[in-house]
Amino acid sequence: MIGFHSKDLIITKVHQALILLALALSAFADEEPASQPAAVQHRLPVISRVFPQGWQPGTSLEVEILGEHLDRASQVVFLDSSITGRILEVSVTRALLQFEIAAGAALGEHYFRVISPRGASGPMLFRIGDQRHRNEKEPNSRMEEAERIDAPVTINARLERDSDFDFFRFHTEAGQRWIFDLRAARNGNGLDSALILLDARGRKLEHVEDHFIWDPFFAHTFTEAGDYTVVVQPSHTRNDPNFTYQLDVRQAAYLQTISPLSLAPGSETEVTVFGEGLSDGSARLWFDAAGLSGRLLQARGNSALVQLRVSPDAKPGPHRMRWDSRGMSNPATLLVDATPAHKAGDEITIPVSITGTARYRQPERFQFQAEAGQTLVFEVRAQRFGSPVDSMLRILDAQGKAIASNDDATVPGVAFNKDSRIRHKFEKAGQYTVEMRNVSAVTGENYPYQLLVMRPQPSVELMFATDQPYLYPGETRKWKVNAVRQDDFAGDIELVVNGLPAGVEAKPARIAEGSSDVEIELRAMGAAVGTYAAIEVTASQAQSPAWRSARISSGGGEGATFARVNRAALVVAEKPLFSLEAAATSLNLVRGGTAELKVMVRRQPGFEGVVTYQAANLPEGVRVETVSSGAEIAVLRFHAKPDARIGRASRVAILGAGAGQTQEAPKISLLVD
Repeated sequence: MIGFHSKDLIITKVHQALILLALALSAFADEEPASQPAAVQHRLPVISRVFPQGWQPGTSLEVEILGEHLDRASQVVFLDSSITGRILEVSVTRALLQFEIAAGAALGEHYFRVISPRGASGPMLFRIGDQRHRNEKEPNSRMEEAERIDAPVTINARLERDSDFDFFRFHTEAGQRWIFDLRAARNGNGLDSALILLDARGRKLEHVEDHFIWDPFFAHTFTEAGDYTVVVQPSHTRNDPNFTYQLDVRQAAYLQTISPLSLAPGSETEVTVFGEGLSDGSARLWFDAAGLSGRLLQARGNSALVQLRVSPDAKPGPHRMRWDSRGMSNPATLLVDATPAHKAGDEITIPVSITGTARYRQPERFQFQAEAGQTLVFEVRAQRFGSPVDSMLRILDAQGKAIASNDDATVPGVAFNKDSRIRHKFEKAGQYTVEMRNVSAVTGENYPYQLLVMRPQPSVELMFATDQPYLYPGETRKWKVNAVRQDDFAGDIELVVNGLPAGVEAKPARIAEGSSDVEIELRAMGAAVGTYAAIEVTASQAQSPAWRSARISSGGGEGATFARVNRAALVVAEKPLFSLEAAATSLNLVRGGTAELKVMVRRQPGFEGVVTYQAANLPEGVRVETVSSGAEIAVLRFHAKPDARIGRASRVAILGAGAGQTQEAPKISLLVD
């Protein structure tokens, strides 16, 4: 891979941070123990990857997860009821699960957690698709080993070893157009890869990276019948056992966005749908709710003209639409909004909803009258709802001077938001102009937006600080809930906690006027260790329960994947007697040689028991022994046989056992050369 990307900078910064952390821990380990020992760390279960990443409705399958602190996991909990799971095998860093997928399970993202006496893991994504699914078959890392596939198909695969590539060979007829869509980051995985299409003689026809930030995607029309090969190439210097992906080879459409982006209740409108594979004139449209319907007027390949009808009682807000032809497409988002629509011209009357196409060098400008002391809100809706627009808003006075501007507004729960919002109080009465443009240097019609100009509408959203609260038997723990007040929302907010299990109580909580958060006191009076419940927090002033945008284990930067969670996973957890910290995040070991690693032990007051050590996931030919085991520092020595397997083991777990508990230090990487 050649070229510099912003994500390279992200990775570099992460590596620098890890190095600094390792040095700091190493330096700390060499010092005398502090008079005030550091607090014991409570380790929650962590899921770092799932394989396969998804499957078809109406099936049963075994699923493997990797992670940390997974020992004694007893439950698999999905956030919806269309998939159930149970645990077949479990260790500290791996578990084998059984998933039962209902025939009516919705296509798209589903989320699950594992529950153990330690607490609840964060959510992990499992995707349901309507194509035939299969797992890759190794070896397929070279051209001559290319695995034969029959398209259309969804392939679940891994790149878990250094220098691993995946080659897949398929046959196509002349004139056929196929879509190649690799999902890794969008499935919550840290893999960054490229897709390469080769003809029968090995000539490169396509080479695509980073279409969806980290994930590659392309469509190709084949001029000749024959065998072709698609190659999955990692862009990482080193692969990792956590790297998994799904590759779709399909003719079912991909939807990008819809223009206009917003429709009024009771309207019937011609809209343009943008994407790939929109060539079937007999395609049907699917909507996620009653009150929306439509028919196809014209299929154009990369776009389609559709007649959409919105009933007067259609639910306001975002809705999903799919294209049904040769299989179901991904969903595209459209908005239902009753704000009066702008008809035409440069003059607007407030409140107003303006829909249009955002351009780079041709900003849209609209004039309006404002009164002295009046406050108005200007809000762009685009990127949050699937449009590629990166907007910029400006408010200009009568002389053309900018008096307010905004590029990327802060939106609750939206990471890397590119939509703009201005709330401005006008000092003087007069005529003003609102200007909106796309800051990206792009052209085309597939950049729709909605601009709302309105008076402030006070509202509040509740967000909890963590979706994995835990507490110990007989103890009280505080759980923070934030109130995001918008447009001068005032007043006290009385919170209600719903769904608490028997034996757990919540002290009444109120977010006072002028305050933005409160800590709810939870107390486990009679609940046993391992008690789990999905709880929610509501308030009469908020339109929806408290929620959190929970990050799934995935790549950094804008390639990160998030899930909106409106119920927190509360667990009555076992109190750890001790915790472990390794003095380094990586260790080098020469064949036939040894290397030492210091491990810091943090203990609860009163726990003076012996801790014994071992390591999990060591490479073949490597063993570990305890050189010394003090109350606060232990030294482990790793031995490599002369014929030890050369390579890198990235999931080595340092385990300590004492007083009936086993604790795990954060994983380290071990390189044998």
